[in-house]
Amino acid sequence: MLVKVMALFQSLLYLISSVLFYPVIVALVVLFFWSLFYCGRVLGEMMARRRLEGEAVDPSRCSLSVAGRAREYFVELGRLLEGEKVEEAQVENLLQRWEEILVKDLDRLRVLIRVGPSLGLMGTLIPMGTGLTALSQGNVEKMTSSMIVAFTTTVVGLAIACMAYVLATVKQRWTERDVRLMEFYTELLMGERNEIHEKAQGE
Repeated sequence: MLVKVMALFQSLLYLISSVLFYPVIVALVVLFFWSLFYCGRVLGEMMARRRLEGEAVDPSRCSLSVAGRAREYFVELGRLLEGEKVEEAQVENLLQRWEEILVKDLDRLRVLIRVGPSLGLMGTLIPMGTGLTALSQGNVEKMTSSMIVAFTTTVVGLAIACMAYVLATVKQRWTERDVRLMEFYTELLMGERNEIHEKAQGE
């Protein structure tokens, strides 16, 4: 009885792994091309940042003096500061929300660093089981085909992780700089706005 139960579980596990094979292959292909697309985005942002290097950041035109998603933050901050009554809590909430957005972009790349090799390993082990079965049956051609797929998925998974690691390293440096600029120029803009309001009330 126990032997039959174990055989049933083994068959079930084999079925699950076989069913997962095609989703793993599809996921690897999608993530690989997504990584290439993200590489293009990062290269574009890098060129934009290099054009802005050495230029003084004008606090009144921050949205035109910074690159990346920090520009969107300063645009939204400018709209908020145009209002008559702006609480510091509102500005602080906006700043924290955009910091979370920048960190979330990094989290996506960090997920790829982990998921890429994991999917590659899954794509390696699943066809190896099929290859060993084919070898036991003397089907060398099928075994060779399974081994090629197994090693190919490993290479693709590692390529995804390598690209994601490089991009995450670059983006982390940019994110730290952007957050620092956002905090610094937000204080400047708030200070200028308070001075203007104080002068207007004094008059």
